[in-house]
Amino acid sequence: MERAWWWKFLMWGGITVLAALYLGPSIPEPYNKKVPAFVTQLFTKKIQPGLDLQGGLHLVYSVDVNKAIGAKVDRVASDIEERLSQKIKGFKVDREGRDEILFTITPPSDAAKLDDEVLGAHRNAVDEVSRDNATGQIRFRLDPDQVAEIKEFALRQGIETIRGRVDKFGVAEPTILKRGEDIVIELPGLKPEDFERIKTIIGKTAQLEFKLVDDGSEYMTKVAASVTPGGKITVVPEPWTDKNGTQHNNISLRAKEQKDLVDFFAGLTGELEVPKDREFGVEQIADTNPDGSEVADKTQTSWRAYLLHRRAAVTGEYLAAADLSWDQQTNRPEVAFTMDRQGAVLMERLTGQNVGRKMAIVLDGKINSAPEIQSQIGERGRITLGGFGDPFKVQQEAKDLVSVLRSGSLPAPLTKSFETQVGPTLGGDTVADAKWAMVIGALAVVFFMLIYYRTAGFIANIAMVLNIVFMLAILAAFEASLTLPGIAGLVLAVGMAVDANIIIYERIREELRAGKSARSAVDAGFARAFWTVFDAHVTNLMAGVVLYSYGSGPIRGFAITLVIGILSNIATAVYMSRWMFELMLGRRGVVKQTISI
Repeated sequence: MERAWWWKFLMWGGITVLAALYLGPSIPEPYNKKVPAFVTQLFTKKIQPGLDLQGGLHLVYSVDVNKAIGAKVDRVASDIEERLSQKIKGFKVDREGRDEILFTITPPSDAAKLDDEVLGAHRNAVDEVSRDNATGQIRFRLDPDQVAEIKEFALRQGIETIRGRVDKFGVAEPTILKRGEDIVIELPGLKPEDFERIKTIIGKTAQLEFKLVDDGSEYMTKVAASVTPGGKITVVPEPWTDKNGTQHNNISLRAKEQKDLVDFFAGLTGELEVPKDREFGVEQIADTNPDGSEVADKTQTSWRAYLLHRRAAVTGEYLAAADLSWDQQTNRPEVAFTMDRQGAVLMERLTGQNVGRKMAIVLDGKINSAPEIQSQIGERGRITLGGFGDPFKVQQEAKDLVSVLRSGSLPAPLTKSFETQVGPTLGGDTVADAKWAMVIGALAVVFFMLIYYRTAGFIANIAMVLNIVFMLAILAAFEASLTLPGIAGLVLAVGMAVDANIIIYERIREELRAGKSARSAVDAGFARAFWTVFDAHVTNLMAGVVLYSYGSGPIRGFAITLVIGILSNIATAVYMSRWMFELMLGRRGVVKQTISI
């Protein structure tokens, strides 16, 4: 026995005490009441049960990457259009399909002016598909490499944005990963009453757009003429004066249900084809009579339709900050936002050139409001909320909108394709079954080791118990989420630890049969069996790293616990067990000549 045995005693004892303290907060009820208060105050991290153990929400969203590609094409078209307007005045820009831009230049002889200088930084982002000098039409298509890059960015940025929103909601150990063009989300521990709110927060695209309104156009007059008198749609004239003092008589189409407006416009398809550079938007408003006066019941709402410029003049990508505030006059909650420097320049240009016109504030495809531009505005603006309904609910919606705007808009809309709600009863059953499986398996191993290896088996059992404690403590320190595959990884790691002990013990028996003393047999047994145990663990460690790198969800949970178990095994089955053998064979000059193994 080496003289400095005590420093190993302090080391292993200290590690054991520290591991026990880390596990204190993870002890389940009602046993956690016996844990001293100072332990839960100093050590707050604990193991989080996974979705399959405590219940929660499993969601699969498909990403509309075509929307992200279309938005990119719109931005490229706007930039090229601005550069081209400095050279010529007669041209028209249309986006066709998902990724094509069509320029129609008049007179056609000016088509040559759309050159590399006008394309600028976009000359490598778009490919020229065709150029017709007779008609002045030039067609560009987004480069395929750009399309692939946008798809990858939409998925990657979507995952990061969703993670930021979920983290602010306070969900412990969420699983958010990519599967093809889908995003898989697992949210353990959610209460059923929180399901709808978290789904709303996750699915909100939070795409903020500012688009000019074109209600006074001749097209809207034709649309109004198509409305059947006494039908579900009401035509309301809304006169306004532009910056030049000219009177306009806008046509406002209103309906009690949004669906009525959608069905109406769908019925006009082919009869009154919408211009390529225009689209319809709807806004929820306080209910009004056809003469424009508000009705007495403020809780009633209706929908109003606008004709909008399809391309957004300014978008939320230039958003720098968002905060909750209150309207001083109506005491309604609103979201105050601030644009960055580039966004402020674009907003000043947009409002300065269109004083007297209406500008729609569009959030996730729905018009939030469409105020008249009375003067040039810059970096600051606001989104009003809550004309109707429970004020506390409206305030919560405003807070959620601030949260999603701060975390960033999703680069593409999400469509929920699958949802599973795991109830707490199912979680409790699986936890109970897993506990019994671990208890029965552990007891079987303990009795086998005691019967077959006697005193040495007792040492192996102590090492196995401490191995489990160390593994769980490491999981608690990292606030890991423990799932059923993770429990399987722990059980496999325990089995590997017992296997390592058996390899070492059989080597010690061989040394004893060869006539060596107990101390020499232990030294030789551990020394010769070390590389066998080490090689086996390194092989499994490499498999665990590969599973974690290329796996997802449950496979990663299994890989994490397996890797932690392997590292803990080497420490307990090799080093700690050997120290306990040395402690048993000789201490303070007394050397034991026999060993029960």
